[in-house]
Amino acid sequence: MAVLQNITTIAFVLLGLATAISWARHRDRSQGFLALAIVLLSIVSLLGRLPALLHVTPPLLTEINLILFVVSGYALLRFRGSLIPLPRTWHVAAVAAMAAGIAAFLLARLFGTIGGVSTQLQTAAGLVIVLVWAAIVLEPIVRFWLVARGLPAVQAWRLRSLSLGFAGIVGILLFAVGAGTAAANQPVQLVIQLVVLAIVPLLYVSFSPPAWLRREWRAAEEEGLRAFMQDLLLLKEDQRTLAGRALDWAMRLVGGASAAAFDGQGMPMASQGIDPIALRDINEGLSQLPEGVSRATIAGADRTVLVLPIASLGNPGRLVVVSGPFTPGFGTDENGCSSASSRRTRASARRTATRACSSPA
Repeated sequence: MAVLQNITTIAFVLLGLATAISWARHRDRSQGFLALAIVLLSIVSLLGRLPALLHVTPPLLTEINLILFVVSGYALLRFRGSLIPLPRTWHVAAVAAMAAGIAAFLLARLFGTIGGVSTQLQTAAGLVIVLVWAAIVLEPIVRFWLVARGLPAVQAWRLRSLSLGFAGIVGILLFAVGAGTAAANQPVQLVIQLVVLAIVPLLYVSFSPPAWLRREWRAAEEEGLRAFMQDLLLLKEDQRTLAGRALDWAMRLVGGASAAAFDGQGMPMASQGIDPIALRDINEGLSQLPEGVSRATIAGADRTVLVLPIASLGNPGRLVVVSGPFTPGFGTDENGCSSASSRRTRASARRTATRACSSPA
């Protein structure tokens, strides 16, 4: 059992390191809260294992670990607030509950050291913190799962993975509280450790999914893309509508939050999910953006953008896909996927234009 516990701790430490490195590459503010939550959980896992490894409990280790654990829940709540506005009342109530729980636990520990307060009271104070943490984390878990239903596949699966990962932690904590001494049995401990170990990849892919997994997630979008190509060939919709749908599919395939298409003169042709200020910033800096993946300041925020050429009879236009809070960056596979989609769209458009010109007036 000790070996499995050490493996779980190492897995969480590696998760924390990978998350910190991945965030350092993009430095997205909203993703910073998620990175903080995951890194703090990794530290909590490591500190919780130290007494068994060192055969001694360092002073204040329990207090520090509990505070870091609570802050990890607050970081997840802030991440939720950065994606979906959080009512101020709920935010204040959550902070007050966490502060009260920590204060009660610290007082119980202090009085236990000085005045001989029973360990049952200290345990009860610790359980209150666990329940408060679970309650605060549960709301983002449910919210993310519900929001994921209306998002493209790449973004949706990232949120679902995040929900499942934190839901697993909540489930383990609530089970440990409810099971009492039964949770100390060897078979039960084995199951708990295996579940904790399974949580690690879920949290990792929620923050930085590997390229092969993103390709699998995007596979579900291929059928819709084929339907769009058919509509393009059959001229079922007007040019503006088709341009908007093309942007929508570019966003869905790479998990972008917004996109805009510009003609060869740099004039906007269509946009999706971009407010006028952001569109103006993109337009003004369009000539400085290289093709492929790069960084740009849009509406005061540093974003990752994916720029692709749009072929035309005159000067080529440009398609710009902007990352969002659910997908902070693009990789080479997103670039290749969008390029292939763009080529297919241009080929379909050329065939459509040729057929339209050759048809009798």
